[in-house]
Amino acid sequence: MEKKNIKMVVCDIDDTLVHKELHLSADIINIIRKLKEKGIYFTFATGRMPYRVDVFEKEAALQIPYVANNGSILYSNGKFIYSKMLKAFELRDSLRKIMEEDPEFTVIFSYEDRERPIRRTPWIEARLHKYKGYDETLGDTDEVWNQEVHKVYVLDDNRTGLISRVAKELDKLNGGFSYFQYGEYSMEIVAEGCSKASGVERLIEYMNLTKDEVMAIGDHTNDIEIVSMVGLGVAVGNATPKLKEVADYVAKGEVEDGVIEAINKFLFDVEV
Repeated sequence: MEKKNIKMVVCDIDDTLVHKELHLSADIINIIRKLKEKGIYFTFATGRMPYRVDVFEKEAALQIPYVANNGSILYSNGKFIYSKMLKAFELRDSLRKIMEEDPEFTVIFSYEDRERPIRRTPWIEARLHKYKGYDETLGDTDEVWNQEVHKVYVLDDNRTGLISRVAKELDKLNGGFSYFQYGEYSMEIVAEGCSKASGVERLIEYMNLTKDEVMAIGDHTNDIEIVSMVGLGVAVGNATPKLKEVADYVAKGEVEDGVIEAINKFLFDVEV
């Protein structure tokens, strides 16, 4: 593989940097420190909202913005560098239809500092105090649906095929949104034209870099575009088969071990 002049590493968070851990490991923090010493930037590209990235941003001591909410947000040190909102009204009729069919179908609105459910389903009930805002039910009213939000998250804990039904319903509409489906479990819906790829492109422009100067590391289907478009795309060992197909390198190690392995191999010439 041709050696690239990498100046920035962009890394997914969930199931790439961490699994269910609430903090970055000492090994990850150490490799980020080594990158900085070499003059290489490190940052995130995540589906999370910024309030759920704060602790990682501090632990990594990020020097540059990161991509949040699957590309609709560019964020740094408590400030929005860029943000594009979603008009929830566009989704109302399609999601209400599914909600009426299944009382356990979960719909959550994402705001700047919390995530609030339309109704309290068993899935929400089991996680009331895990995420900020889950105990603040919105209610299924037109007033609620007329809001602009950062994201609408829908979830079928029973995996009955409802998520694919939602996708079909949304495909009938005239746009106004982008969505990312995670099997039959869940879907994230954000503003039109937003994706991790659009967010990373915006960050690359902000940093005055080129795509060839970027290394991207991920694990899931919403990482396919960023891994495909940069100079060096990496899939960790636990990545989905589709991501592995487009990656320049598939790490042997899973989650953080794969991140460290790839950075050592390509940026520090360490044999793995």
